[in-house]
Amino acid sequence: MPVKRILVLTTGGTIAGNVKSSDSARAASVQKETGLRGILEHTLADIEINWKVQVEIASEEIGNVDSSDILPGHWTLIANKIKERYEDYDGFIVTHGTNTMGYTCAALSFALPNLSKCVAVTGSQIPFGKPASDAAMNLDNAVRVVAYPYEPGIRGVVCVFGSYIITGTRAKKASEFEIDAFRAFGSGELGRIGRIIQINEANAARHNAYLGKTAAPALAETDVICQADFDTRILSLTEYPGLDPDLLLSIFKQHVEGDEAIRGVILRAFGAGDASTHLRPCFEYLKEHEVPVVVTTQAPNGNSNFMVNEPGHELKQQKLAIPAFDMSIEAITTKLSWLLAQNVPYSEMQTRMHADLHGEITVFQERS
Repeated sequence: MPVKRILVLTTGGTIAGNVKSSDSARAASVQKETGLRGILEHTLADIEINWKVQVEIASEEIGNVDSSDILPGHWTLIANKIKERYEDYDGFIVTHGTNTMGYTCAALSFALPNLSKCVAVTGSQIPFGKPASDAAMNLDNAVRVVAYPYEPGIRGVVCVFGSYIITGTRAKKASEFEIDAFRAFGSGELGRIGRIIQINEANAARHNAYLGKTAAPALAETDVICQADFDTRILSLTEYPGLDPDLLLSIFKQHVEGDEAIRGVILRAFGAGDASTHLRPCFEYLKEHEVPVVVTTQAPNGNSNFMVNEPGHELKQQKLAIPAFDMSIEAITTKLSWLLAQNVPYSEMQTRMHADLHGEITVFQERS
């Protein structure tokens, strides 16, 4: 009988009991009493009976923090650990708090571009030991996705949460309340998971194909491309009617020059990327100092393309900003910080931001 070895990397979050003190104590007590294998006992037995696969589980702690306190350094630690243990295990699970899970999924997708093994990121809305907890269910489902023995299997970084399997660059927390807290932002749903796993074969094939774009899918540790540095000297802003351009300019002039200068700006503008024309001097100043500006939209599931209204069209014509198209804020932020860490020149930043690396963006051209 084939054996699949899975390493669970823990970072904290609700699934680890990082909630208010009374819930935290109960969650920690449940995990201590049962242990990881005890929690997964029935799932592992079911996999062995029905899939004829024996699963061996081990765990290592990366950190133990609320996900609101996750930093790029944690992304680097996780990515480096996966590379370090790549030959020891057949797949990986990262347990994580939900608040910043989408950012971690996207960051790992960019940092580890040629995996041939599955990395499933999961967590929970309700901690172990509380009524209606989804912690064990999500952990069970993550194991099932990583251990899935049939074609097409899932490789690379995915979010497994509630009923959904989502490609890493498209995972977004959609609810603070619902058990199905995560949805695919735009495209990116790879399948549904309940009593059975239903893989969307077309989407899964597309997701897996990205893993061979940079280099051949890694079979050994030495094959794993790990580019896990991120430069988060980025100012991320939300536009509102009446945002004072003089105020923004004063901030930029104070922080754009110097060793610890702002290196990138993200603006959540209106409509299809239609930043107010009153902010034009800010864009011109940033262009002059070669600070890339990525413009997205405040519209849920919107598309910032600079093709609909005059304010966006002017940004495009004067090359003052980079349209984000259908990228999520999580993908925009992690991709920009990842490219900045590689010292991508200002002149190349739009081309690199628009390169579709892991299904994070759909770029389309304006037709006359």
